[in-house]
Amino acid sequence: MDSGSSRATDGGGGGPAGDGAEAGRLEWFIAGRWQEFEGEARANLFRVVTVCAFYLVELANYHGLDLGVVQMPKVASVDRPFHTAITALCVAWLAVAWVVSVCLRRQVFPASLKYASTACDAVLLTAMLLVADGPRSPLLIGYFVLVNLAGLRLNLQLIRFTTGVSMAGYLVLLGNARWFHESLRVPRYHQVLFLLSLGLAGLFAAQAARRVKELAEDYAARVAQTERGNA
Repeated sequence: MDSGSSRATDGGGGGPAGDGAEAGRLEWFIAGRWQEFEGEARANLFRVVTVCAFYLVELANYHGLDLGVVQMPKVASVDRPFHTAITALCVAWLAVAWVVSVCLRRQVFPASLKYASTACDAVLLTAMLLVADGPRSPLLIGYFVLVNLAGLRLNLQLIRFTTGVSMAGYLVLLGNARWFHESLRVPRYHQVLFLLSLGLAGLFAAQAARRVKELAEDYAARVAQTERGNA
């Protein structure tokens, strides 16, 4: 009797605390899967918008832009081979978005889909940066965009995975600059600050997702307790 009472009091077994916690976990699982599905669709839309927006900037750099108030002169280093490579990578990125869209429309949503699409994002972004100025490119902010997209799925493991592959991509850029393109090397404190900022971005996104989970569990527990009180 004593051991059974202690389990109920501690939140195990079939006591009120245990029922509330179990209900919270169930509610979070159901809501989490729906939010992951909707988040993947939303992230895929933002993926297309982001790629198209960056490509418009690439077109302006390649051809030049003069709209009176807004002017972007042609960048001499953006030659035809560079433009062709970036175009091919953007087409490949949009192809990834199309595959994800087809899967979602057909309600094919395995747990691995979000990891596969995120890995493709990181690989293609890193490839673009290798073609461009590597760790000196302003396109490095794309890694932070990837972390934000992961946050839309409200999945802690995905946020950690995205932060990890983004850091790995940046380390690849640093290695390429060190061993193959000395002119692209950046000071060590730049490297440390960027990796630290990327890690903090992942930490903040994870904390936001964790808070949402705690809110869902707390709400489910309170609803269950209210229903028992009204019974």
